Amino acid sequence: MNSRPLLLLTLCLLLGTTLWVWGERSTLKPNGESDGTDQSNTAEVPVDTRGILSSKIQSLEQEDRSKFLQVQASLDSLADRKVQAAGVWKSLSSFWLTREDMLGAALCLDLASELHPTSDDFRDAGLYYGSAVHFLQESDSAIAAFCRNKATALLAKALENKPDDLDLKADWAHALVQSSPAPMQGVQALREITRVEPKHLKAHTHLAKLAIESGQFPKAIARFKNLLEWYPGLGSTYLGLGEAYFRNGNKDSAVIYLQQYRGLVQDPETQQQIDSYLRQINP
Repeated sequence: MNSRPLLLLTLCLLLGTTLWVWGERSTLKPNGESDGTDQSNTAEVPVDTRGILSSKIQSLEQEDRSKFLQVQASLDSLADRKVQAAGVWKSLSSFWLTREDMLGAALCLDLASELHPTSDDFRDAGLYYGSAVHFLQESDSAIAAFCRNKATALLAKALENKPDDLDLKADWAHALVQSSPAPMQGVQALREITRVEPKHLKAHTHLAKLAIESGQFPKAIARFKNLLEWYPGLGSTYLGLGEAYFRNGNKDSAVIYLQQYRGLVQDPETQQQIDSYLRQINP
């Protein structure tokens, strides 16, 4: 079955847990686009933080590029003041966030954390890197691998300072699954969280998403139904059930849950997108 009609809804599902953490609105765009930033011409770009950032700066429109470079230039006078320089990088991270560009935000916050390490910045940079993967072109496999590895490493650093934070541990475990050639370590970590806290929202959500990604749709449906019982009205759960049922070949159930999800969405643009997908699923 062709799952393309739900491409952006899947993306929303993938981003859902991250968005709960840092409070931004969904970055859904038509046809899988981000914000018009061209990330496809990166074949010869050094796959490191500054190399990728340099390419992204060059891809900006002239006005935005001038704004970014003007702020970045202030770093020259802050060579011996790391805390202040980190603050500038954090403001540049916000620059990308306002443009709904997760990769740019991750790169700048990563550079900020090198100057002034904090657990929260490690966490947010890791989450941004993890989200950025879903906006890359298929040809950007090297950058995608870089983002996955960065997400895992930064979330691990954040976890060192907050080892009892189960939400953070769940995000790290999910990143580990995505970046590791042996993903079961991350899966086992997620399962351990659910043993410690049987109704843990993030751990069950990550496990449900992983079930969809691995084609285990009945398992995903079961987990999402548990979440719906434990957390009634949670929009991402209706969305997850719609995706899982659709991928499992049950269009009628998919439509029911996606319609329920639409009823919870306040953003008119997202409502229009859902309507479009519903028409494709059930003409």
